[in-house]
Amino acid sequence: MKEKASIYIFDTNIFLTGIDINLIEFEIYTTLSIIEEIKDYRYTEKNRNILNKVNAAIETKKLTVINPESKFIEKIREISKKTGDFKYLSDADKELIALALELKEKSNQNVKMYSNDYSIENVCSELNIPFSSLYKDGIESKINWEVYCPYCKSIHEAEDLNKTCEMCGSTLKRRPKSNIIY
Repeated sequence: MKEKASIYIFDTNIFLTGIDINLIEFEIYTTLSIIEEIKDYRYTEKNRNILNKVNAAIETKKLTVINPESKFIEKIREISKKTGDFKYLSDADKELIALALELKEKSNQNVKMYSNDYSIENVCSELNIPFSSLYKDGIESKINWEVYCPYCKSIHEAEDLNKTCEMCGSTLKRRPKSNIIY
């Protein structure tokens, strides 16, 4: 039986390693917002060669740039709140994970995320999307985070991270969720 073809999803930090996309035998996908991050004016001069490689890959259809459907983005927002990664993921990150989820559900291919971002890896782990990093160690296990007040110990919603606790006025922080029931 023939094995399913593979799709790689690339995050900004993978492109910024200078990897030669044309040497990869599998299909590579990313989103427009990831391409825009590479084009950021602060890095234009530094990333000129990287942008040239990316543009050549797009022209030769080695790299496909598409945006996910909004229902998949919404699902990633919900899941990232559940894992506690919501505030640590940019909109571009959420779109990229949504693209991976959409391709996983709609294509008959294996999908793998490539990113050096722990929060992206953590959400992919929650969704059973295989992931890998380049030039660094990835996460060792999935973590569910919670937002809490370090002073009064109250627990808050994921989107409240770095806001002020309404009970005592301290800045809310994040920590791994404990499975201990008090």
